[in-house]
Amino acid sequence: MAARRKKPATNGSLLRALQDDFENFSKARQAIARYLIDHLAEAPVLTTQGLARHTGTTSSTVVRFAQHLGFTGFPQMMNAAWEESRLTAGGPGGGIEGQLVFPVDDDFSGRAVRIDVKILEETMKRNRANEFLETVELLESAETIFVAGLFEAAMVATYLSYYFTIMGLPVVTVTGNSEEQVARLAGLGEKSVLIAIGFKTAHQFLLRLIKTAKERGALSVGISENTVSEVSKLAERNLYCYLDSSSFAPSLVGAFGIADALVSALYVREKRTYDAHISRLHSLPLSSDWL
Repeated sequence: MAARRKKPATNGSLLRALQDDFENFSKARQAIARYLIDHLAEAPVLTTQGLARHTGTTSSTVVRFAQHLGFTGFPQMMNAAWEESRLTAGGPGGGIEGQLVFPVDDDFSGRAVRIDVKILEETMKRNRANEFLETVELLESAETIFVAGLFEAAMVATYLSYYFTIMGLPVVTVTGNSEEQVARLAGLGEKSVLIAIGFKTAHQFLLRLIKTAKERGALSVGISENTVSEVSKLAERNLYCYLDSSSFAPSLVGAFGIADALVSALYVREKRTYDAHISRLHSLPLSSDWL
């Protein structure tokens, strides 16, 4: 277990402390840390009882966790979370928290675009070019690509699968856990690659699917928001997207950006092959608004 910090994780270092020490925390403390990482903007309004309820722990465990991080108690940790959420949101490029100081009759569409720009910038910072390229190479060599995502992640999974299909890639889409959806997984095996998309507390079916892929010899690529997410812990390779949690309906522009980057990279590397396939689609004697 990690030693108690001599100084509290303040001045914008709380998230870093939670991520750096995560593996050394007990199971209960990991639950609290993961919740704070995923819900930093909302956390400051919680009581000790509220945070304990969300994390399946106890009020005393929450207080001891705050003290373990070097704080005098729970209130000081929440103050640090509040300050850090403001620092994380508001930056030189105009961040999320910075947008909230505008009058309520401000151009909300313009504000949303500025927030999305910030999200895309943060998403770029969270990924390395070599890891992204390795993922592209895995997809190129896959006999079948399984793309899975439930809840809001299903929208990203559907988007990714749509363009893979247009390009002629062998793709199977899973956006639920019904019998019909589970039946699509029959071909999951050694020559397959699973792209598992999940945010915050991912659906248990998605987590079981990643484990099943590993058992069957398939490689898994996770798309999630940080290195301590449940998806990233199970997937063999990971890509990350910044996820704004200041709204009950967070922008998924970062995740869509990752999906678009994968499609674009695959297309550019074999442009002639994919152009030929799309040309054949155009030549089909069918009535289609797209074609």
